Amino acid sequence: MIKALVFDIGGVLLRTDDRTARYELEHKFNLPPRGSDQLVFDNPKSKLSFIGQADSSEIWQYVADSLSLTDEALIEFEERFWSGDSVDDALIQFIQTCRASYTTALLSNAWVDARQTFAEKYGLMEGETVDHVLISAEIGLAKPDPKIYQVLAETINHPFEEILFVDDFIENIKGAEDLGINTIHYQPGMDLLTRLKEVL
Repeated sequence: MIKALVFDIGGVLLRTDDRTARYELEHKFNLPPRGSDQLVFDNPKSKLSFIGQADSSEIWQYVADSLSLTDEALIEFEERFWSGDSVDDALIQFIQTCRASYTTALLSNAWVDARQTFAEKYGLMEGETVDHVLISAEIGLAKPDPKIYQVLAETINHPFEEILFVDDFIENIKGAEDLGINTIHYQPGMDLLTRLKEVL
């Protein structure tokens, strides 16, 4: 029986629904399609930040160095990069209605300062939006490392078989499934609310 609901943040609760600005950045700097995402999220400093070993300023400095940006141009790049992101309010409302019956949590591969950003910019807060917020940078482990799912289970006090986990990366889904966690692989265009209600 499912007793805990766990959601990824980026790509599930928080999505880039409007990619216009990122397309424009890619055109301006001669990057391939989705090259802006790759530059920001897949650079060496970003990967270190996911496990708590670099801060966001190092990530953006890597971007600046890669594109030869001035300080002012980097600020503009960062603002435009995030400008198309928005929270799925309907999903958040659904999660909050579930808190009376289920333990709820967020499990995100995110940078060192992500907890503050999620709270201040998007209103995603531990104890208010959900019961628990687990950030990879704070744990020192990133999905799909099996150890991070063990930390999750211990933190929310539920065995794997009682957890339903939603993520948009298939490797994270497979990593969870290998441990016996119930999963939903979110993909763009999916009616996630309907799928959740079917499972629950």
